[in-house]
Amino acid sequence: MLAGYFFSFILAAVLVVACARWPHSVGRLVVGAAFLSASAINLTIVLVAPRLYVEGFGPTAIPLYQAFIEGPFAANPALFVLPIALGQLLCGLAVPFGRGGVARLGLVGCIVFLVAITGLGVGCAFPANLAMAIGPALLLRHRFAHGALHGLHRKHHRGAELPAGR
Repeated sequence: MLAGYFFSFILAAVLVVACARWPHSVGRLVVGAAFLSASAINLTIVLVAPRLYVEGFGPTAIPLYQAFIEGPFAANPALFVLPIALGQLLCGLAVPFGRGGVARLGLVGCIVFLVAITGLGVGCAFPANLAMAIGPALLLRHRFAHGALHGLHRKHHRGAELPAGR
């Protein structure tokens, strides 16, 4: 468990630095990769070993979350985790590949998710999840006229109009 906790803080630091330094490219790609990975992991676990959610998050959650996890959630974890995985997938695609309002909606979804899981306590590596939410919040300060790959491509060409890190 300690290794996972440590990894969560490393991921949070990388995510925040990438979003602060390269918001139009690397930052968006890191946020997208994190959410796409989380979606794949959640989808796999809920299909292979759904009780892991109840056993892993129930004991560490705040009382309100714990009652929900051990009650309705325990009866059918897939009913709740599949929509969460879908939301993570959509955010993971919208942030790096979306433009304008789509990218911003994906960022808001990322922030809402990361704040909402705070009630799971150390089971979600609290407070690393709140540190991770800083990354998407930093990205909300920017407008995204293009996808992240376009920003990455333009940044590395002579005469590119986008200044480094902007």
